[in-house]
Parts: sequence; structure tokens; C-alpha cells
Amino acid sequence: MPKNSWLAPTLVALLMTGCASVSKKEATPPAPNTNAVKTEKPKLTQAAPPTYRVKAGDTLYSISVRFDKDYRELAKINNLDEKFTIYVDQQLRLDTADADTPAPATVPATKPIPSNKPIVATPIKDPTPSTTVAKKPAETVVKNTPSVGTNVQAISKSGSLTWSWPITGQLLKRFSSEGVGSKGIDIAGKRGDIVKASADGVVVYAGEGLVGYGKLIILRHNDEYITAYAHNDRLIASEGQRVKLGQTIAEVGSTGTDRDKLHFEIRYKGKPIDPLTILPN
Repeated sequence: MPKNSWLAPTLVALLMTGCASVSKKEATPPAPNTNAVKTEKPKLTQAAPPTYRVKAGDTLYSISVRFDKDYRELAKINNLDEKFTIYVDQQLRLDTADADTPAPATVPATKPIPSNKPIVATPIKDPTPSTTVAKKPAETVVKNTPSVGTNVQAISKSGSLTWSWPITGQLLKRFSSEGVGSKGIDIAGKRGDIVKASADGVVVYAGEGLVGYGKLIILRHNDEYITAYAHNDRLIASEGQRVKLGQTIAEVGSTGTDRDKLHFEIRYKGKPIDPLTILPN
């Protein structure tokens, strides 16, 4: 036997044993890290009720028209005083909050708006309104429709209120409860035509702070009814002014829209209703 020939089988055996150890070690999965940080699922929290931050020029009535709310309900939710006074940067709730959610502070951090304080009319008692307000809305598209409000002396009754058409002109668009810009009716007119109050009331907003309405006037008629007159060229009546049925309050224009017309809305307890169910035939 050659010298050191016994070493060969021994070395081969050692190498094979080492390879098997390495392969076995590599195939073994790593032990779990007991120090890893456990992540917990986030807890679901209830969303806060929607709010609105008051801007210069707002009144409680303009905010109620913007969001289809009853101004009296907004006043109650936000603990407003009997004059419905609001302030710039004040956060107003638009819906009833949970009992666990603290109410907004009634003492504002800023001073009240001197010239834009909300106006409050002397409370007017009104019997239950006419059931005609529950009529189904008419179609939204008007074709070959004759002029409306032709007889400017025509009046109708709803509860204790007497109503008449704000202007005479072709009915361009009917009321619909669906879609933006359909919460009232559109009546054609020429720039400068007189816009009249549809019922006795008090001007509770006169400005152009509502997007899509242009120069707007809002009248409060009693605790349930308010009316809105939009896209005017000139506002004649001013906030706080008491007006009579048929009194001039504005002039027709095209502010906030694409043509001369009057957009007219009637709100009953904050909700838009079809003016054709209230105005005279």
C-alpha cells in the first residue's frame, strides 16, 4: 500500500459529512423573532357630525338654504340665541350630534360681524299649511310652455299667506327634487325687469355668497316658509327690511348663470317644494 493512502478515504468521509451538515443547516427555517413588535388593527371611531365654518356675509337663513336645512333646527342644534346670532369662523353643526360629542362653544373667539348679523323677524303665527305642498314634482324639462304669472293680480292662499308670481315670463325649468339647480323654477326675463316679493315677509339675506345663485335675496314669511330669488342684476331690498306682497325687491339679471332669468325657490320647514303648488294658476 502506498504511503498515506489511508488518508484518502478518511478525507472523503469528512468532506461528505460536512456538506450534509451545511445542507441540513441551510434547509432549517429561521426561528421566529420573539422581539418583533406586534401591530394592532386600528379601532374604528364614529365620524363627527358635518359642520360648516361661518364666513363673512353669512346668515343662518343663507346657510339653511345652502344645505336644505330648517333654520330653526340649526339654531336648536347649535344653541343659538333667540336672534340667531352667528359669527365669522364659528363652527356650526348641520346635523344632530351624539350625546357624547361636546356642543360647539356658544361664546365665539371673534367679534360679531357688524353689518352682516342675521336678521330676525317678529314671530308670525301661521296655521297648518295647505296640503297642496305634497304634490308630486313636475317634469324637469319644459317645452312650449306659455308665460307664467301673466295676470300679475292673481293671488293664491296657503295658510294665512297670500302668494303671487315674482315676475312674468316663460317657464324655462320646472322643479325637481333631484339634481343641483332644480330646487325651484326658472322664469325667463330681461335684464332690469322688476322682481317682486311673492308674499309679505322680511329680507333675511341680500348678497352673493352662495355659489350658483349669483345676487340673491331671501325672504322669511313666517316660521315655516322662506323664498329665494336668484341671479338678480341689482338688489333693491336690504337685509332687515320688511316687504309687502308685490313690492319690488330686485331686478332680473344673469349673475351666477348663463342668461337673464329669475331662479325662484320656496322652502317649507327648510325643504324645497314645488312653487307651482303654491303660486296661483
